[in-house]
Amino acid sequence: MSHRSLINRILRKGAALLLLCLAVAAPSLAADRASKHVILITIDGMRAAMVTDSTMPSPNLKRMKRDGLFVDTIKGITPTATYPSHITIVTGVKPARHNIYYNAQFTGNEPTVPYWYADSIKSVTIWEAAKRAGLTTASLFWPVSTGSKFIDYNVPEFWSTRPVANQLEYIKPYCTPAGILDELEREATGKLNHQNFMAGSMMRDARTAAMANYLLNTYGVNLMTIHLTTTDYAQHADGLDSDRVRATVGGADHAIGLILENLERRHLLDSTTVIVCGDHGFVNYHRTLAPNVWLVQEGLLSEKPGGPWKAAFHGAGAMMFLYLKDAGDNATLKQVRKKLASLPQETRALFRIVEKDELAQVGCDPRVALALEPINGVAVATARTGADVRQSKGGKHGYLSGIDPTTLVAYGCGIEKGEIPVMNQTDIATLVMKLLGVDFRP
Repeated sequence: MSHRSLINRILRKGAALLLLCLAVAAPSLAADRASKHVILITIDGMRAAMVTDSTMPSPNLKRMKRDGLFVDTIKGITPTATYPSHITIVTGVKPARHNIYYNAQFTGNEPTVPYWYADSIKSVTIWEAAKRAGLTTASLFWPVSTGSKFIDYNVPEFWSTRPVANQLEYIKPYCTPAGILDELEREATGKLNHQNFMAGSMMRDARTAAMANYLLNTYGVNLMTIHLTTTDYAQHADGLDSDRVRATVGGADHAIGLILENLERRHLLDSTTVIVCGDHGFVNYHRTLAPNVWLVQEGLLSEKPGGPWKAAFHGAGAMMFLYLKDAGDNATLKQVRKKLASLPQETRALFRIVEKDELAQVGCDPRVALALEPINGVAVATARTGADVRQSKGGKHGYLSGIDPTTLVAYGCGIEKGEIPVMNQTDIATLVMKLLGVDFRP
């Protein structure tokens, strides 16, 4: 099915529903706009089982699936990591087009720096398209949104990499408009600190939902993007199934429920579409590869960042991407390949080499010389010393093979009830913009 046909199938609607949506739309909106508001929410690490498994505490997601649209498998980009995936969701293009390849930039043999700032994005975002169409935009804790000119009310995902007394106080100068986080604390959440809003805490997701409701109710936001993070922390630590994972699924679902309840109480469901999707899924792992150990052994990389180097593996999700200090250094590349070929067979069986042409097809950084993708059950680490294969366990994502897909549910105005088995992550931006009646061509 073509991209356009898929979106049209999702948006096919009866005349009665369309007239109802138009009746509640503000007079200033275009007559062909189906939704006055679209709320796009990501649950970090969302898997289809969080919706379909009857034992998962997710009544709100199940309700959205039952009465709206459910897409079992969202095929992600490479690597299926949080930051590049989130930017694919809001641009509709792969990393080679939008320029956000990983969570953190490769900076040579220096400590990595996260992609914080929106001006790193080289493609048009849905925020920009909506803003240019005269709509009001808001975003809460969305990656790579700091400093965006196109988000009217923005509390970005941003933090100090050095210890500070209160991360929420630290990010206030980066929130827009000035004073918005103080306003949200005063009117929606109460005073926030590292205890009641810490990363990985279920309290964070609930308070984020309170912020979202306040912004919608107070400023009539047309497009809102929200990033709920807690399920990611639990799955990295415990894998796919534990009491903690189930609790965080319930916490994220509760946050969704708070948003749906607010829409119902304010009679906004008929003019609002809520889309909940993941940035990636997860798989369990029981061993870890540390390929930078091999480069140190070969004298190609210093034991600590900051030293001399000729080659380095940059970790992103479950994959390692090889960079050469000199892109034309064929001798070093040959030495790396020789080292990989010389590994014991039991080690060599744990990964495959992904060549440049395959990486180019999926939109990876063209500077990468090659990549290593481990098999299912194996993850990667950036350690440079110690064992190259380690016993460890938890959850991981980021595979090129697609073994860690995410999922999507959509509910409300403009959405036809039904199920679609597979959809690309690059289709989501077009779906959002078509719901708002905004022309958007990634």
